[in-house]
Amino acid sequence: MTFAFFYTIFMFMDRQARIVKKVLRGSVAKKAGILPGDEILSIGGYPFVDDADLAFYEVDERVALTVLRNGEKLSFEIEKDADEPLGIEMNQSDYIIPCKNDCMFCFVRQLPKGMRKTLYVKDDDYRMSFAMGSYVTLSNLTEEDLDRIKRLSLSPLYISVHCFTPELKRKICKNPKSGDLFKVLKELAAAHITMHTQVVMMEGINDGEELRLTITELAKLYPAVKTVAVVPVGLTKHREGLTKLSPISPENARRTIKMVEAFNDEMKKKNGEPFAFCSDEMYLIGGVELPPYESYGEFEQIENGVGLVADFFDCAEYALKEGVVPKGEYSAITGMSFAPLLEKYARELESKYDVKIDVCPVRNDFFGETVTVSGLVTGGDIIKQYKGKLKKDIIIPRTMLREFSGVFLDEVTLCQLEQTLGVRAHVADGGDGFIRILGGEQ
Repeated sequence: MTFAFFYTIFMFMDRQARIVKKVLRGSVAKKAGILPGDEILSIGGYPFVDDADLAFYEVDERVALTVLRNGEKLSFEIEKDADEPLGIEMNQSDYIIPCKNDCMFCFVRQLPKGMRKTLYVKDDDYRMSFAMGSYVTLSNLTEEDLDRIKRLSLSPLYISVHCFTPELKRKICKNPKSGDLFKVLKELAAAHITMHTQVVMMEGINDGEELRLTITELAKLYPAVKTVAVVPVGLTKHREGLTKLSPISPENARRTIKMVEAFNDEMKKKNGEPFAFCSDEMYLIGGVELPPYESYGEFEQIENGVGLVADFFDCAEYALKEGVVPKGEYSAITGMSFAPLLEKYARELESKYDVKIDVCPVRNDFFGETVTVSGLVTGGDIIKQYKGKLKKDIIIPRTMLREFSGVFLDEVTLCQLEQTLGVRAHVADGGDGFIRILGGEQ
């Protein structure tokens, strides 16, 4: 089937994003005659996809719109001041561009059965990358998509690279088109699109010399490629029928850290800013001391687990300097990998303040013991391991809960956790929130 067929299907499915939801009173769009329910077909002479088009073109002094109203196409030429918004609010579409890869390390395919349906959705949507910082492979990018990214300057983008060698990339992603990524990266770089990249490192597959080659080739695209993060592959116990992969060994983690840090030092000397990072988890696996706060630049890879620990302790210390005084008794719930670091910090706080902190690491039985990060701890595992054992208020990191909610990944709610454990739960936003809870401010 042709691209035109699939593009037509996509445009039909994504039609909601082209429907005008609201026209603000007194706006230039209202005066021009745009109505709620109009479907915007084009803007500035280009097909309209979503409100990114609107944001880009409405800074012009003259905006050409074509809309569909009751089956009739209508054209509008709106003249306005350059800094004057059109006054149009668009519907939001639930449609996302699906992933066409079958990556050997895909975390979605390692999820247990019975979870929320939305967790099993594999997206590879460049729009989400621009809007929310999610990583995409660009394997499903069409020429029209690429043109739109360049035309609208959708930047920065967050791109999963994984390796440089095309044959290996096709093997990893099980998608013939995935091997063409560096051609796309070069085209985006030529259009001055900023990119943050990642490599999910797998033992014996894309590590060692292949990793060195990958970082070297990405560095050639600096400053368009602004950063690269090397993240150890995440493996759950739910891998039946999937490619056999081994966890990153401590020895390999240490070799990787040494190589990446050496490369990064060269880039900093040359360009004055950091470029290549290993995630915090890589350091914890290797038993290597984490870099200081100033090593992370603008923390542009923090959502990828790069600099989370440094940011936590820096924010905690800042709250203390602001005069927050920890006091009382608390139990701090955390993942296995962060527990030793939090334990050490708890003892430091206890030596300086009238506070008692019990650090409670949670073994991940839900995903498997190889998963040690706090963000994947479930409410059920907390209950199973600590029911009847806690007497103090508990502190839960925000990362354990679904965004904007009080629900864990296994659908256990914060209220259910409190009722079952018989204690009050406080949710901490990073190190600042942790200290403020200890100080009785939250």
